[in-house]
Amino acid sequence: MNIKTRYSLLMLLFLGSIYLGICLGAETFTLSRLFSLSELDKVILFRIRLPRVAAAFITGAGLAVSGCVLQALLRNPLAESYTLGISGGASLGICAGVIMGKLSLIPFFAFIGAVGSVLIIISSSKRRFSNTTVILLGVALNFLFSSLVLFILSIVKNDRFQPTLMWLIGDISYFPPGILLPAIMLVTVISVHLAFSGNVYDMISMGEEKAASMGVDTDMEKKAAFFLCCVITGLCVSLGGIIGFAGLIVPHVSRFIFGSTQRRIIPVSFISGGIFLLLADTAARTLIRPVEMPVGVITGFAGGIFFLSILLKSGRREF
Repeated sequence: MNIKTRYSLLMLLFLGSIYLGICLGAETFTLSRLFSLSELDKVILFRIRLPRVAAAFITGAGLAVSGCVLQALLRNPLAESYTLGISGGASLGICAGVIMGKLSLIPFFAFIGAVGSVLIIISSSKRRFSNTTVILLGVALNFLFSSLVLFILSIVKNDRFQPTLMWLIGDISYFPPGILLPAIMLVTVISVHLAFSGNVYDMISMGEEKAASMGVDTDMEKKAAFFLCCVITGLCVSLGGIIGFAGLIVPHVSRFIFGSTQRRIIPVSFISGGIFLLLADTAARTLIRPVEMPVGVITGFAGGIFFLSILLKSGRREF
């Protein structure tokens, strides 16, 4: 199968996932119903369903792009915002913002929390820990941040506990509406920038010494990329909570199908990540309807198996 056919199939899958995301859920929209919408149908479609489809797509796209870049920079196949604890740090920041009543600044608090996690990871990496140990540190950070968030929730008003808990598990139905459009714009612009920097990340992934010999300022490039990944993660967590493993699965599958160069894989991961999370969210809305599952349950199940398989393959490395 040539590369053009693969891209064509990807675009067909993209269109199909959007169609399924719009039409399936507690309310099913057939083609005939789409062309004869009642007033109630318009409310469901334009105020609930379409924003949720957009939020699911851009969240999956952003997580996949950040995972792709982090794997290249850290030269670690298990690296992504969830396994490195960045998502957990963002969730702790958001929880702090909610407690302080700064709902309009939720993305900012998420970014601060994500940066804090990255600083811990970077400072720990300088001790020459193995790749597996760095990932275990990230997982430990996630547990620590999640525990702190649950502690905070246990002492706040009870009416906030249930929706916040669902959001922590990973849910795309509680995001503040004002965040969606800025998130779409920022995640898309940053992803385009990261894609144009793909050649630099390819050189860094071959080794920092080799990249430096080619004229790359590795320290500056890594700091800039980590900063942008924190922005993306903060926005994605603001929209969908802690959605694990989307940034792990998609880049690996994209590399397997489309090759390993970052300039090609980052745009493919953007589209594929959006498709993945959109289909997962559609499944969460339809598998046991009218009850909706958090999308994090589905991504966590699939990602946990994927994570375990990669970890077993890399088990030859010592901690």
